[in-house]
Amino acid sequence: MRTLITGIMLLLLLPNLAFAGQLWGPTNAGMTVKEVLHAVDGAYRVEDGGRLATTAIEEVRKDDVALAGEIFTQQFYFMNGQLTQVTFKLDDARDFETNLGLVEALTNDLREQYGEEADAETTHAGIMRKASVTWVEGNRKVRIFLMSMGQDSSLLKVNYQAYFGD
Repeated sequence: MRTLITGIMLLLLLPNLAFAGQLWGPTNAGMTVKEVLHAVDGAYRVEDGGRLATTAIEEVRKDDVALAGEIFTQQFYFMNGQLTQVTFKLDDARDFETNLGLVEALTNDLREQYGEEADAETTHAGIMRKASVTWVEGNRKVRIFLMSMGQDSSLLKVNYQAYFGD
């Protein structure tokens, strides 16, 4: 009977153990808001955070994080109380071409850490332009994403996501 109970308890823990994996720095997929706030210096709680298509909600944020010599806002997204994504959003609004140079710098930095990218593409459709570079490492997907937002501005993000295949 004791073996049966132990087996059932292990089965209940498996989803959480499988979900656990480093996302970015001191954070792991599956961490709670409280754990992230404790692990990330300067992080604070966000009341009206954004929502992703996955339904994950931004609940924690950290300002003024430097990547490749630029300043980003770090956003922590949670689903069902567990961390699923860490996003770095470029604070400075610039045109697509200028940010494309930053994508190249970030790609070089991440290539040193994760090796060759799994996928990279740049597309143009009328005034809409998009560039993305992706790495997959274990249960983590890292993606640089750049999209034009009109003539003079673009959106640049670096996402660290929990990943379990397509």
